[in-house]
Amino acid sequence: MCTVGPARFMSFLASFHTANPGCEITLVEGVPARLSEMLLQGELDLAVMAQPDPFSERLDALALYRERFCIAFPIGHHLEQKNQVEISDIAGETYLRRINCEYRDYLAEQLRARGLGVRVGFQSEREDWIQMMVAAGFGVCFLPEFSPTIPGVRTQPVIGPEVTREVSLVSLSGRRFSPAVMAFVRAIRSHDWSTGGVVETA
Repeated sequence: MCTVGPARFMSFLASFHTANPGCEITLVEGVPARLSEMLLQGELDLAVMAQPDPFSERLDALALYRERFCIAFPIGHHLEQKNQVEISDIAGETYLRRINCEYRDYLAEQLRARGLGVRVGFQSEREDWIQMMVAAGFGVCFLPEFSPTIPGVRTQPVIGPEVTREVSLVSLSGRRFSPAVMAFVRAIRSHDWSTGGVVETA
């Protein structure tokens, strides 16, 4: 899924590659609806994704980890001085909409339910464009907790309410896997997802 931060997976991929040097992994990026469609059509073996609604009954989902949503803002923004950021703190801010965020509509509903008005200044499918706009002071956006951020962007987890998502390994129910895919599934099940997942290099 295009909004999943890669750093969380680096230690897993490094250990899997070491244990299975002959396996070739191809990473395909997409939004949950597209990834689900590709799974159902047999075009993907596995998908790592999250969505606010339940997955199709034809798909099996194994929860890997949970992460909070944060507010991203530029250096020097008044939110930088707060220890905690409530969703109401973005009232009146210019909002930068990440079109590919699977929680986009859910987050918008949280704002509407509290009568909070935000001005949508820009929207883009590109995560890097949105973050560049945040860093340049164009506005604020929601970001998953483990998303990589560019220099000039600060984040604070949102409270009141806290918004979280569950990132899962998803597969087609009943599909018979090759030995390589089964090795990947066993490895991802046994991996410790409580750690940050950053690989240290000498």
